[in-house]
Amino acid sequence: MPDQGQLTLFALDCGTTNWRLYRAEYRLRGASARMPGEPQPAPLTSFVDRRLPAILCLNPAGTALESFGEVAQGQLDNEQVRERVREHFKPCIGAHLEENSLPHQKRHTHAQALEYTRLLLEAVLEQIRQEKWRSAAFDDRVAFALAYPVHWRYDHGGQIFDEFARTVRTCFPEGFAGLRFVAEPEGAILCLARRGLLEATPAGDVALIVDVGGSTTDIVAGRVQARSGRLEFLGRHGEAFGGGLYDAELAGVIADELKVPASALSDDPSALISLRVSAQRLKESLSRQLLHAGPLNHVPQRTVTLVMQDGSIYRRVIALDEARFREATADLEAHFSRLIDNALARLQLREDILGQVVLVGGGAQLFTLIGHLRQRFGPEKVVLADNPEEVVVQGLSLEFGASMEKLEPTIQFPSAACEEEPAAVPAPQGSGWTLVGDEAQPAPLPIGVTTVGRGEESDLQVSDPKASRRHAELRATPARLELVDLGSTNGTYLNGKRLPAHQLQVLSPGDEIFFGKARFVCQQQVKP
Repeated sequence: MPDQGQLTLFALDCGTTNWRLYRAEYRLRGASARMPGEPQPAPLTSFVDRRLPAILCLNPAGTALESFGEVAQGQLDNEQVRERVREHFKPCIGAHLEENSLPHQKRHTHAQALEYTRLLLEAVLEQIRQEKWRSAAFDDRVAFALAYPVHWRYDHGGQIFDEFARTVRTCFPEGFAGLRFVAEPEGAILCLARRGLLEATPAGDVALIVDVGGSTTDIVAGRVQARSGRLEFLGRHGEAFGGGLYDAELAGVIADELKVPASALSDDPSALISLRVSAQRLKESLSRQLLHAGPLNHVPQRTVTLVMQDGSIYRRVIALDEARFREATADLEAHFSRLIDNALARLQLREDILGQVVLVGGGAQLFTLIGHLRQRFGPEKVVLADNPEEVVVQGLSLEFGASMEKLEPTIQFPSAACEEEPAAVPAPQGSGWTLVGDEAQPAPLPIGVTTVGRGEESDLQVSDPKASRRHAELRATPARLELVDLGSTNGTYLNGKRLPAHQLQVLSPGDEIFFGKARFVCQQQVKP
């Protein structure tokens, strides 16, 4: 990377239903980067309304890509080609490691899902090179940031993330150094802070960020620090739930109204893909009206034509009103309610201390989800971000400026990209956990994340030369203390055993921890 000059960053949010692309220009000087303007959408010719349908059509042999995006989506009308169309493959990545994976996570194998991701990414990168980079090779003047679900990094020892990252790297020239991976919640936090949507609330109040995607929902809790606007990360919770599940339920409703026999669908399962696309468009039309226009002026409807492989044709005008939608998706509404319950329980949060609930993500504009949150927490506390489906991809662009040296971003909110010194903030609430070192003073741990390392920016600075600059993280609540090694060179040892990198470990009082050669013992204050 040059010491002085300009760098172009392309940010890619590879969603379940749609992919999104943004572009940001940075001016470089030494180890600092400054973005004079704002991240901007960078649609390609395959994009519609700044989104690329995450859908591809394989060649007849099934070995390569024939078409993608809108072109591949148009192939759903061709009953002979439709069986080669692949979509909704992202939730299948890593599903083989889940004990109770859901049906939509089993539609493709893990290996197939990674291969479809590679094929689509290679096609998008080539289109970026031709349309945005004057057909030149990617060099040190360009960088790419890709979003990933945060649980890929920490569940199952980070195996899902490692395999995803290896797949992505095969799409770039060997030795290409401009590739960054950013957790989706981190991108959302950065963007919301930039937009001023994270507001400092009275002491003790918590902001809840609800990121509803096509197949997963991540919930992040934190306290917004006064004046600096930065988020003190408290925890996160995620589940397999998203807008794509509504499309699948509604596709079944459409099939029933078309009177397609179940036997015909079992013989032509690819027809369900076409029905899901029609269901998605009806759902989005209904939500737009109810969210922005009040009561329905007209019931959303569309003519659905389904041509089966045996030549039979089913055609009918399908209408979708609020009552019918709620009846068809009642189980999903109950699932979302349980998801919020689970998140509050996991994060040990009471509803009365929530000062703000911010909705982001491609599935966030569903009127029933917004209505549930407003009824539960109060309409004044619930905020739907403008263009919520673009929040994560905008944040990916901002993450680069937050820290050029942060090669392995974490969910912890990074330093602000602004040049002003952050204002002093009230002391964080203690967790009751303490690390006692052999030579250092006891270090009480606050609720939230404590970074450990040799670098001056670390919350708990370790002077031992064997410690890495960014060595580990501690995540504390009054009931639980967790430790994660951040890929340190010499390792983090717990009770004599080296910990795998990026794998969460739960600590107990009396545990002995080594960061390099610096020894600490974990202690917990016992409440009377």
